[in-house]
Amino acid sequence: MKRAKWYLPLLLVSVLLLVGGACGPSEPPIVPPTIPEPITVTPEEPSTTDVDVSDYPSYTTISISIDTFQNQPHIDAVMNAVVGEELTVTLGSNPTTGFSWSEFAEISDETIVQQTSHKYVGKEYEEPPPPGTSGEEVWTFKALKQGTTTISIEYSRQGIEEDIGHWTVTITANIKREGEGAGN
Repeated sequence: MKRAKWYLPLLLVSVLLLVGGACGPSEPPIVPPTIPEPITVTPEEPSTTDVDVSDYPSYTTISISIDTFQNQPHIDAVMNAVVGEELTVTLGSNPTTGFSWSEFAEISDETIVQQTSHKYVGKEYEEPPPPGTSGEEVWTFKALKQGTTTISIEYSRQGIEEDIGHWTVTITANIKREGEGAGN
């Protein structure tokens, strides 16, 4: 009997631990993963409506210095004009480095805007200019009809692939019809 008294409390503690452990927090049930429904993406139809630029002010001239490009090599700009007006883009340039802007701008829709000229304007020096002499390149475009088009110009070093698009300017040109008013 003495032995039974000693085993009884041990048996009781074991039963309590066993029952207490079974009643503790249980793990969440394992749920098999679900396969998501496939997503169908349909491209939007291209817009056939013209951008309403009737209340946009006229911005027919932009000028960006060479210093600006050293801090921000890729620039986006917006120009607004009326059919028949000229757009003038002036960009800092330093041909003594071997870099130059593309002579012909890339125009996404040449029925809206057409390039009419491009020239380099340097400081008054004898030919060739001293090394490090900067100047400007100037493009002129004619607004032909209402619409929106993109004009892209790159500053690169001829024949060196890693220098293609070293600096870039992308211009969104919004052209209004005559009589819509350009604002000022």
